[in-house]
Amino acid sequence: MNIIQKTFMKAAAKGFRPMMRNSYLMIGDLSKAFYVKDGKEALPIIAEIASKGGARQAEIIWKMMPVKDMKGVGELFKMQDATMEMGMEVIEISDDRIHFKNPRCILGLEGTSKELCDATMNMERKMLSTLLGKEVETEIAKSVAAGDKECEVIFSIK
Repeated sequence: MNIIQKTFMKAAAKGFRPMMRNSYLMIGDLSKAFYVKDGKEALPIIAEIASKGGARQAEIIWKMMPVKDMKGVGELFKMQDATMEMGMEVIEISDDRIHFKNPRCILGLEGTSKELCDATMNMERKMLSTLLGKEVETEIAKSVAAGDKECEVIFSIK
């Protein structure tokens, strides 16, 4: 990407940032409300809806940026971080895994529960599985939803 493209992308990202943040926070708010209302019984439904959303998200991403491997996933995450200004730190990218930290939850699930975090993370897991055409598993080492100071997540190809 040349300097003109980067400058344009940065300006476009700044304009879309509030809308994207709002969309993710709305997903988090709906998930929290459903979880508060129905407790653990809501988790399979939240996980299923998150999974469907992840598959749709992958279809949209694929049209803009074909992702073929975990290094491509790393580039995708870096673009998302630049757009959303999440403060993501990529710790490791290999052929079969990506390990990163985030200082906050993009869905605004801080202080809820690890099980709600697990259910909503199906969105990212399914998105990556769909993009890569391989089953991806998620390990949530730390979660601000569970009270940790940061999120730490590892996606691995099974």
